[in-house]
Amino acid sequence: MSLMYENGTRRRAGFMSGKLDNYIDENGLVQTSDPEVEKPIYRRPGFETPEFSELDQRMADELRAARDKAGLTHADVAPLLGLHPIVYGRYERSETKMHVTRLIHLSELLGFSPIDLIMAAAPYRWGKTPAEAESRRKLIKVVESLPADAVESMLTMIDAMAKLRSEKDGK
Repeated sequence: MSLMYENGTRRRAGFMSGKLDNYIDENGLVQTSDPEVEKPIYRRPGFETPEFSELDQRMADELRAARDKAGLTHADVAPLLGLHPIVYGRYERSETKMHVTRLIHLSELLGFSPIDLIMAAAPYRWGKTPAEAESRRKLIKVVESLPADAVESMLTMIDAMAKLRSEKDGK
């Protein structure tokens, strides 16, 4: 038996606790499905909500681009990871899911930030529109390239701005 909620989602009666229902509602999660998962799942909608296989493919494409940018082949990268080139190639063909530890290791070897692959796969997590997500990506890249003292100065300024805003909103 399922229940229809005001936001159009369906939830199985008795399946979730009130606490979980509240969490779902408060965070705007919607019930959906994905070919990789047998049961219904919940996701946060954005300007797009690709299937998990699409997210994996985007990460694979970005990994391939990072390797190409470094001027390396599968055969060059694989032994640095302790892998056979055929095994490494599975990551770039999206045949093997990448664990976070492998992502971190690859980012060390190929000189990219782990956030680069994640943002390439799921830009909708950084903005309500593609343009907003791209602006945030650019800002993150600028901040990553700044010297430590500039980052500290920016944080001081941002903290002061946030304090002024909260004081303004509190009055």
